[in-house]
Amino acid sequence: MKTLLIVIAILALIYAGAIVWFHDPETGLRFDLEGLRADSLRFGREFLWGSSTSAYQVEGGCTNNNWYLFESEKDNEGQPRIRAGQRSGQAADHWNRYKEDIQLMKALHLNTYRFSVEWSKIEPAEGVFSDSALDHYGLVVDELLANGIEPFVTLHHFTDPIWFQQRGGFEREDAPELLSRFANRVVRRLGPKVRFWSTINEPSVYAVNGYYLTEFPPATRDAAKAITVFRNLLRGHTSCYREIKRLRADAQVGLLMNIFPFDPPSFWNLLDVVLAHYLNRGFSLAILDYLNTGVFEFSLPGVGSTRFDSGVREGFDYVGLNYYTRLRYRFSPFDGGKFAEVQTLPPSELTDMGWEIYPEGLYRALAMVSSRTTKPIYITENGIADDRDLRRAAFIEDHIRVANRAIANGMNVRGYFYWSLLDNFEWAKGFDVRFGLYAVDYATQKRTLREGSKKYGEMIMRASTR
Repeated sequence: MKTLLIVIAILALIYAGAIVWFHDPETGLRFDLEGLRADSLRFGREFLWGSSTSAYQVEGGCTNNNWYLFESEKDNEGQPRIRAGQRSGQAADHWNRYKEDIQLMKALHLNTYRFSVEWSKIEPAEGVFSDSALDHYGLVVDELLANGIEPFVTLHHFTDPIWFQQRGGFEREDAPELLSRFANRVVRRLGPKVRFWSTINEPSVYAVNGYYLTEFPPATRDAAKAITVFRNLLRGHTSCYREIKRLRADAQVGLLMNIFPFDPPSFWNLLDVVLAHYLNRGFSLAILDYLNTGVFEFSLPGVGSTRFDSGVREGFDYVGLNYYTRLRYRFSPFDGGKFAEVQTLPPSELTDMGWEIYPEGLYRALAMVSSRTTKPIYITENGIADDRDLRRAAFIEDHIRVANRAIANGMNVRGYFYWSLLDNFEWAKGFDVRFGLYAVDYATQKRTLREGSKKYGEMIMRASTR
C-alpha cells in the first residue's frame, strides 16, 4: 500500500510538473480596463492610425479568382459554401467609390490605409498583366497621398487567380516564384510612391481554412497539403521580400500574421495544456522564428510536421499583427485524436462572429511578437462584428488602451488599423456580419458612420494632441 501511494505521488508530481512546463503563464491575463483609461497615451506623432480592407471583400467585380468559383460551390451536404448562397457581386463598390471612401478616412482623422491589390485583376491570365488594373491602383495611391494618407499595400489577401488555382496554387513548389513575379509588376508600378508593403495576409489561416477546416477554397481536408501550403506561403513571403527590396531598398516589407492566443479549456487537463502549447508554437511562434532565422519548423502531434530553411535571415522589416480573440481547444484522444473548440461564454457575450471579446489577448499577442523581435509591430487588423453597434466603442477604446500599455512596457508598436473601414463580404459568412466603421447599405451603396465608430476618431484626436 505504501509503495502504491509513493508511485501515485510520483506520478502526480510528474503530471503537475508537465502542466507547469507546458503552461503559458499569460493564460487568463486580465487587466483593470477602467484603470487603463487613466494611463497617459504614449502614441507619438508618427504613429499610424488607419483602417484595413481587402480587394475581394470591398471592391466588387472580382470574377476571375478562386473565391468567385467558391461562391457557386456546395459542400458535401449540398449546402452553399457561402452562407445563404450569397455572392460578393459589387460588394461595397470600392473600386469605383475609392475617392469617396478616402474622404471617409479623412473624416475620422486616419493617416494611413491598408488595402490589397487583386492579383486576378492585375494578372488575369498567366504571364499576362493588365496595365489598366495597375493604373487603377496607381490612381488610388495618388488619391491617398493627395489627402495626406499613407498607402499600406498588401499583395496577397487570400484570393488567387483562377489560372493559378488550376495549376495547383500554393501546393506547387514554384508558387513563390509566381507570386514574386506578380510582386515585381506591382512594385515597379507603385513602388516609387509606396513605402509599406505587406507580402501575404495570414498564411496560417489560408492554409488551415482551405486545406483542413474546408471553410476556404479549395475546401480540401488534407493535413499534409495544409502543411505544404503553409510552408510555400512563407517561402512566397521571402521571395517577395527579396524582390521588393531589390526594387526599392528603403521599402518597409512585412508579413501579416494572425495570432489567436490558444488557451486550454481546463488548466488541470494536461492534454488541453499540451495542445494549447503546440498550437501557439505551430501557428504563431514558428512563423516568427521563420522570419528571424529563415528556418520553418512546424510540428503538431497527430497532424504532421515539416522543416524548411530558406537561407534568408531577418527577412522582414516589421511584423503585421492581426488580432481578434483567443481560442480554446480540447483534445479528444478517444475520438480519432481530434481537437475541437470549446466555448465557455454564453452567446450574449460574444461578437456576431461568435468570438469572445478579450482585449488582453492583444497584449499577449504583442508580447509574443516582442519575445522574438524588437522590430516595429503594426496592428494591421483589429475589429468587431457588431451589427447592432452596441459594443464597438468600448471594443475600440479597450484595445487601443491595451496597445498603449504595451508601448508603456517597451513594445515597439508603431500603428493600429481597425478592421474594417467598410462593411464587407466576410468570406464564408457573406454579408451577414458587419465589421465596418461605416455601415454600407448594399442596395444604394450609401455609407453611414456608425455611432460606435466615432470613438476611434476621438481616440486618434486625443492621442495626437499629447
